[in-house]
Amino acid sequence: MEILSTGEKIRRARVYKGYTLKYLCEDKLSVSKMSCIENDKVIPEDWILDFVAKKLDLDVGYLKDDVKSQIRKNLEKLKNSKRKNYEEKLIYNFSYAEDYNYYEEAFQIMHLMFRYNIEMKRYEKLQVLISKYYDICLKSKSNENQLIYYMDIAKYFYHSEEYIQAAGYYNTVKEEGKKVGNMEIVARAMIRECYSYTMAKQYKVAYEIGKKLMELIDVFKDELKKAEAYYIMALLSLRNNKEEFSHYEKEAYRLYGDNKVRIADAIFSYAEAMLDLDMKDQGIEYIKKGLTYYEEEKGEGFVQYMLKAVEELIKNNVIEEAESISDEAINYSINLKDMKYIEKAYYLKALILGKKGELSSKEMYMNLALDSLMKFGSKRQILDRYMEMGYMYFKLKNISDSIKYFNLALNLNKYI
Repeated sequence: MEILSTGEKIRRARVYKGYTLKYLCEDKLSVSKMSCIENDKVIPEDWILDFVAKKLDLDVGYLKDDVKSQIRKNLEKLKNSKRKNYEEKLIYNFSYAEDYNYYEEAFQIMHLMFRYNIEMKRYEKLQVLISKYYDICLKSKSNENQLIYYMDIAKYFYHSEEYIQAAGYYNTVKEEGKKVGNMEIVARAMIRECYSYTMAKQYKVAYEIGKKLMELIDVFKDELKKAEAYYIMALLSLRNNKEEFSHYEKEAYRLYGDNKVRIADAIFSYAEAMLDLDMKDQGIEYIKKGLTYYEEEKGEGFVQYMLKAVEELIKNNVIEEAESISDEAINYSINLKDMKYIEKAYYLKALILGKKGELSSKEMYMNLALDSLMKFGSKRQILDRYMEMGYMYFKLKNISDSIKYFNLALNLNKYI
């Protein structure tokens, strides 16, 4: 992925062959001009490149493949891959794009870099990148890039749980998109605006935006994006006690087609809302319904669904159903041999037993969960678990073990 200017390619090949500038130039062009070409101060004419390529035994296409072309080729590779040294490669290409004032390419690289850091949850680094990103956006002088920039900033605020600020940026995208006539990005921003206000628990505001979104549903070419719009409207109808829930729900399922994972995720969101709205029986029914979409696969996705279902049921004090799913989740987690799932399954089982007042059994599962956590957990996760164990033993009136875990937490805190 090394980037070389035309001048650098000529100089490297010349030095490798042991040619002087004078020998290379013959009587065809001046040494001073060739020196300027090698130092990228002069752009060579095609006839010079043809002459030099023949003299240095190089492919003329290689010499004509300039820095911008190389950056664009690298960009295409990077868009489709996040392999080893992904970010380092982005930074390397960005430095060339910026040095050569290729602001469109620099913007595209910054967009990839920004999205990657959101994905990796590097929020402090993102704060540093924002000003540089904005500067490159202005220099690219593109309305479309400005919309992408605002969408990325909104996504950053959303993922850092600053939902009202995220909604504000999505609204900006919406208004700017209308000015340039890009109605698909307007509709996409409206979906995300609905999500932002939903996460901020401003359901009425989100619902009103959603109603306007429905007027733009046909701008989406992608059926999955249409399904997402119907899904969020079903959720908001449920939250706002609107009768359209069933209609929007069915449309979402229809558009999701055979995508069982998307359907299961939608069903789970509806179940969460139902439990939160004290529609307990319906919420339990929907959680069970979601499980049926993993009946054939029963792999990692099935375990993930079971664990989040158990967590939601515990939160809503639906203990009997939570325990039934929890026992199955433990078995499937062990079959998968995935320590993170095993730990979570044991931990949730311990919480259930605590709710049932079976404290000695809770102690056993908490210790099983801790043993698993020690194999992969961060210092912060282990410290928090030590504290939880300390409080558990305190409630059990086992003072010696309570002190032991509090001391372990205190000692570990010195290294955090």
